Amino acid sequence: MVSTELPPAYCSTSSNSPTPLYSECPSASERVLQTGHCQCLVGSSSSDQTKFVYKSDHFEVRLHPPRWGSRLPAYGLAGTVEGVLIFPKACAHVQELSVSLQGTITTSASQHASIAVPGIHKVNVLRKKVPLSVAEAGGIAPVSGEYSFALQFPHYIDGGTEPLPPSYTVYQPGVSTEVTYQFRVDVVRKGLRRHEKLTIPLLYLPKSRPVMAPLEDLPWSARVEGANDEQICSIPLTPTWPVRCDASNTQQLEDLPVITLTMPTSKCFASGDTIPLSLKIECPRSPALAKLLSYNAHLSLLKRQKAWVSLGRQVSVREHLLSRADAYLADDSREGTAYLRLELQAGETGRECSWRVEGVVAVEHVIRLVIFPPEHVKNFPAYRCEVPVTLTTDQYGTLQSELTAMSGVPFPALGLSDPSRHLRALQPC
Repeated sequence: MVSTELPPAYCSTSSNSPTPLYSECPSASERVLQTGHCQCLVGSSSSDQTKFVYKSDHFEVRLHPPRWGSRLPAYGLAGTVEGVLIFPKACAHVQELSVSLQGTITTSASQHASIAVPGIHKVNVLRKKVPLSVAEAGGIAPVSGEYSFALQFPHYIDGGTEPLPPSYTVYQPGVSTEVTYQFRVDVVRKGLRRHEKLTIPLLYLPKSRPVMAPLEDLPWSARVEGANDEQICSIPLTPTWPVRCDASNTQQLEDLPVITLTMPTSKCFASGDTIPLSLKIECPRSPALAKLLSYNAHLSLLKRQKAWVSLGRQVSVREHLLSRADAYLADDSREGTAYLRLELQAGETGRECSWRVEGVVAVEHVIRLVIFPPEHVKNFPAYRCEVPVTLTTDQYGTLQSELTAMSGVPFPALGLSDPSRHLRALQPC
C-alpha cells in the first residue's frame, strides 16, 4: 500500500540551478504564498478589491499592486506604484492635490547605547512628488471624482549613485535602524482649513543578481599551483602571533607554513548557492604540520549589519553567522603540502543581499578563515583571513525569464521582508 502522507521523491539538482532544491521538511524561512493557482494581479472578488483600500475623511486610495501574498503593498526593482484616488464628494478650497513616494533611513540610539549619543537621525533617500490637480496662482478649485496615478521607484537614491536600499529593520543593543518607504497623498486647502494627508506604508524589495555566470567548481590541485586562470584568485593568509609571544624569538619566517586560499575572482554569489573554495598549505620543512593544520581550518560566512551613529562618527556593528564550510582533504600526496576542498553555502535562498548607503547603513557579507596551531605546538602563529563578498537575492541569468513570466512586472524579493514590520504598519480599511 502506498503511503499518502509522504511527498513524492524528487531527483537532486545542481546548486546553481535556477530550480529550488526540493526538501521533504520545509525550513523555518519557507512560506506559502497561495494554496491555489498563481494570481499575480488583483482579482475580481470583493476581498481582492478591498485588499489595499485606504480611507481618509474626504477621499480613499485604492492601490493596484500585484498580489504577492504580502500584507503590505510590495514592489520589486524599479516597480511602479499604481492606483486611483477617489473623492466620493467634492472637496472645496483646494489649492493643490499631489501624491508622492518617500523613503527614509531612521537611526535611533537610546540612552543605554554604549557608543552613541542618544537621539534620532534621519536621512531621506527618496522624494518623488507628482501633482494631480493644481489651482491657478493664488486661487482655489474643488476636486472630485477619480484621479489615476503611477509613480515608479528609481534605481538610485536621490542625488547619488548608490542603489536604492530595500525595506529593512535591524535592532542592536541600544541602536535601531529602519529603512521605510511610504506613499503619501496631500490635499492642500486655502486659509485655516485643515491640510489633509494620508500616508501608506510600502515594501520596496528589489532583487539583485550576479553580473557574471558563477564558477561552479575550482581547478584541482594540479591546476591551482601555477594557473593563470582569470576566473580564480589566490589570497595569502597572514600569520598572527599570540599576544605574549615575541615573533623575533620564534621560528624563522622561512620555516613558517605558506597558506593560500583560492576562490572565484568575481566574489559575487547568489544566496543559497554553494561557494567553491580551496586551501593550500605548504610546510616543506615540517611535512607532518601541513596535515595537522588542515584539521584546524575553520571557514565561515558572516553577515555584518552596520549603522553609523553620532552623526557618522561611530559605527555600530552586529555580526551573524550564516554558515560554516564543509572541508575535506583533497590531496596530500606531495610531502609537506596539503590541498583542501571547501564548500560554503551562501545563506538561505532569496534571503541575503549585500548593499550599503555610505556613512548611514550597510549590510555586508564576509568569508572568514581561521587556522589555529596544533595544541602541542608552542610559540606558533594562527592564520587569519577575511574576504568581503557580495551576495545577491537571485541567480545569474534569471531576469528575462522572470519578466516574461510576469508580463514585465518585477517580482519583489519577499525573502528580504521583515515580518515584524507588519505589526507596526498601518492596515487598510
